[in-house]
Amino acid sequence: MLKEYTIPHILQSPQENIPYYIGTFEGTDDPDIEWPHRHAFYSLVWFTEGTGFYVVDFQEYEIRKDRIFFVSPKQVHNWDYSENSRGYVLMIDLAFARQLQLESHYPYVDITTQNDFLQELFTNLLLESNKSDALSSKAIQSGISYLYAVLARIANDNGPHYPAANQTIDTFKKLVYENHTLHKVEDYARKMNLPEDTFNTLIKTSTGISAKQYILDLKITEAKRQLIYSQFNINEIAFNIGFEDPSYFTRLFKKKTNLSPSAFLRKYRKQL
Repeated sequence: MLKEYTIPHILQSPQENIPYYIGTFEGTDDPDIEWPHRHAFYSLVWFTEGTGFYVVDFQEYEIRKDRIFFVSPKQVHNWDYSENSRGYVLMIDLAFARQLQLESHYPYVDITTQNDFLQELFTNLLLESNKSDALSSKAIQSGISYLYAVLARIANDNGPHYPAANQTIDTFKKLVYENHTLHKVEDYARKMNLPEDTFNTLIKTSTGISAKQYILDLKITEAKRQLIYSQFNINEIAFNIGFEDPSYFTRLFKKKTNLSPSAFLRKYRKQL
């Protein structure tokens, strides 16, 4: 069964609640954990040096100098990076992220013009994280919020390569993953207190596809996760994500991936 880790698990700390962690590659011990896995928190990883690959939900991205990756809760991911890799790591607990209203709707951003500024910001966050007074806590909250705002600006300025960052998408994704029995766009629009036409327009503008297709894509991604990393059979997975007819689920899965669920399982299990 796929493991889901909290910040204390990753840091191998006896503390039950750690709202955030700020560190460097060289200053953070490699955790004794299983790969791939999920997080129960948000994380940000900035490679200032190094090469390799990052795989998240079956999408592979190249690791390169000055690329910052974002990992959201529940995403299945794995890293394969060179020994000379250097950079910064930021982990943010769900409750703390909600308090700061943090969002990240893009897999990565490439830093091309603000390297020194961002490096100074991370350095200051590291210094403040080693203190334990009220001022350091306020400084860290403000610093993390500002960091995410700057990175969101960089992502949006870099154009359509990055999905638009907005709260609607974040809320929508959570609803899909938490309400597997819902399939209709109107049901999600109602839960978000939006007219269906407005909701459709927002999703299409942000993702480039219709709300209906986005719902199906999210469900198929969850099906892939369960196929590879759970003990459920295909019929059980179909039911888990809201399909009462396993044969319809199989046809839809093949249409979306060009592989049947069983063929997908054979292909990717061999690679693990």
